[in-house]
Amino acid sequence: MSRFFTRMALIILASWFTTPVLANQVVADLSSDEVAITTDFNGQNLLLFGAVSNTSAAAGDNDIIVILKGPEQPLASRKKERISGIWINRQTVNWKNAPSFYHILSSRPIDQILSAEKQAELKIGYRNLGLKSNDSFTAENGPAEWQNALQRNMSEKGLWRVDEQAVKIIQNALFRAPVWLPATIVPGDYQVRILNVQNGQLVSEDEREISVQKTGVSAFIYRFAHDYSVFYGIFAVAFAVASGWLASAAFRRS
Repeated sequence: MSRFFTRMALIILASWFTTPVLANQVVADLSSDEVAITTDFNGQNLLLFGAVSNTSAAAGDNDIIVILKGPEQPLASRKKERISGIWINRQTVNWKNAPSFYHILSSRPIDQILSAEKQAELKIGYRNLGLKSNDSFTAENGPAEWQNALQRNMSEKGLWRVDEQAVKIIQNALFRAPVWLPATIVPGDYQVRILNVQNGQLVSEDEREISVQKTGVSAFIYRFAHDYSVFYGIFAVAFAVASGWLASAAFRRS
């Protein structure tokens, strides 16, 4: 905790003593930049905090947008159709570079802060991620519809989200925002972008990184499953068969 307050104090001092050349500099940090995934991991709350050095601007001129992006991984979107009373997958689109985690936090609704053109230029929003797929799109189901489907699926899992007005700006100089990492996040490096926007224009940007790693028994299982996938599969099947046999034997004795 003392480390947290020390870092916060340094952020505030940096904003006070910034040179005039960097009058619009934004400086930010996190309460912790390391997250350990253990066997009982249920998610983790972090606090992002910072300051904008241009405290002379009129209240309401400053806006803050925070973008958290997790490691990219292959994701699939599927379209189901009902045939003879049975729902089956009729078409699948495989995304090659979709982020496993994508949260946007802002001080106001994004559309009130930036125009659609500026959002595309700054790569803000799932439509501006540059998602790539080797699969073909039909005329009736274009890429936009499939991107919407991916966004809905990831939002239902709590992995893609937009929290407008989640960033609190204090006296037009300091700001803070809660960061929630759910239990379903994958290990890797998470990029954090902090954008300071004034009058619809980006004036400064800062970046941070969160390292998410598995530790303990869960780390061993994770590495074993990825490095020796065949043996892990055999072990999983054997364990399931043995568990079923033991349960059956116990039931017969009773």
